Amino acid sequence: MVCIFVYSTLIFNDQSNMRRSHFFGFTGLFFLGVVLSACLNDDNKIPPNCYDGILNNEEFLLDCGGPNCPECDHCINGIFEPWLGETCRDCGGECGECNVCNNCVQDGDEFGIDCGGTFCGPCEALCNDGILNGTEDAIDCGGEFCESCPTCTDDMMNGSEIGIDCGGSNCPPCATPGNCINGILDGEELWIDCGANTTGFCEGCDTLYTWKAGGMTHECSPDDVIFTFNGTDLTVVGTSLQGGVFTFTVNDPPAGWEEDLEITFNPATVPDYIMTFLDIDGTTLYSTGVGTGIGEALVVRYVPGPPGILRISFSGTFYEAMGGSKSIQNGLIQVPWY
Repeated sequence: MVCIFVYSTLIFNDQSNMRRSHFFGFTGLFFLGVVLSACLNDDNKIPPNCYDGILNNEEFLLDCGGPNCPECDHCINGIFEPWLGETCRDCGGECGECNVCNNCVQDGDEFGIDCGGTFCGPCEALCNDGILNGTEDAIDCGGEFCESCPTCTDDMMNGSEIGIDCGGSNCPPCATPGNCINGILDGEELWIDCGANTTGFCEGCDTLYTWKAGGMTHECSPDDVIFTFNGTDLTVVGTSLQGGVFTFTVNDPPAGWEEDLEITFNPATVPDYIMTFLDIDGTTLYSTGVGTGIGEALVVRYVPGPPGILRISFSGTFYEAMGGSKSIQNGLIQVPWY
């Protein structure tokens, strides 16, 4: 209040006596500078905000994002968001056409997806960008240039493992003694720490149907999974919470259903072995039955039931009829029956 009163008094005197305007004008500016310098302290300075042109206030980008500011324009945030129409990171749809070296497709004379060739940068530069590109086997790992993907020593249950860093096709066998909380498959469990066959001691196993497409992880509610299996022919259709629809069909494999069964998908396997993906826009069909689409699956766990369980991992590269491709990674089907 004192700062405002002094300033307003100087201005009033200046306006009331035009003959002394120059004197009071210069005097007023002098005193105003002194007064404001005394008033500006940590208590009355303007705090960080979403309009100051400074990256502060817990912002994700300049003056946007974070817990306090409006959401950033998805076309400049450096995140691949296909559910917003992007066909690659920050491009496609309303974001405009993708650059040839940022379209998530291996085209032209590129050595890998968006790398190498005449126009694009080295593939090794893509190993930390959070997108499945280059020659990678999974996001930012594997292939010819990136670090190896997780293995049997990473303290995680991944790949075909049936326990943490044990079991499956690559890791050493899991220990057999245990119970429903030890993180391994043992006793009469249908899967790790769930669904004991006869004792009923463990909790029931969950129905799972999930996959990753274009950097987005799709997960299905059990109510949105249609499972048909008669011991020889299998069909699983799942609508994910993110909007994609994946169909998985295997009819009567010659070797029969058993653990470690490897299944190959390609145009020659149609109609007995088919994987198809209906993209989130509802119009683009990626399929192992079109063009040169390929895929593979592994039966990780098969226990005839009831009570029983079927657990399958899968992946593939699917092509649409008019060109373009989409890679499916980390696919998983788990369906118990009691």
